[in-house]
Amino acid sequence: MNDSVWNESTKPGILNSTKLYFQDMFIGAKRISRADFWWGMLGMTILTVVLMVIFAALMNFLSLRSFYWSAVMGVAFAMTFGYYLIAIFTATIRRLHDLNMSAWWVLLFVIPFMDSLALIILMVLPQKDVSKWPRTI
Repeated sequence: MNDSVWNESTKPGILNSTKLYFQDMFIGAKRISRADFWWGMLGMTILTVVLMVIFAALMNFLSLRSFYWSAVMGVAFAMTFGYYLIAIFTATIRRLHDLNMSAWWVLLFVIPFMDSLALIILMVLPQKDVSKWPRTI
């Protein structure tokens, strides 16, 4: 099995799957299993919320002392949220590839009210073994 294409962990869990999210944060031409997607989503969300709470608290505390450090914490806060959005976006693309669907389906995010529901339904579907994005090369 070539890990450069198929990146399913042998034991999906919060730590292994979150590690996959970080490992393939800027790669969309792979596949990710349903368990790895949801465990990684949980891990990334927890990590992002913890970091954003810390940065927000520091931003408020440091604003009383120095505007410079408050601004630095504000940039760190924004970068944390940006990395979270990138990780979720590319993981969604990899999950769509696992379903043998094109990454263009991620544009469902643009449709108001239907976006979340449609993508959640797609993300819980079982994987397809036959795909344009094979498990091995």
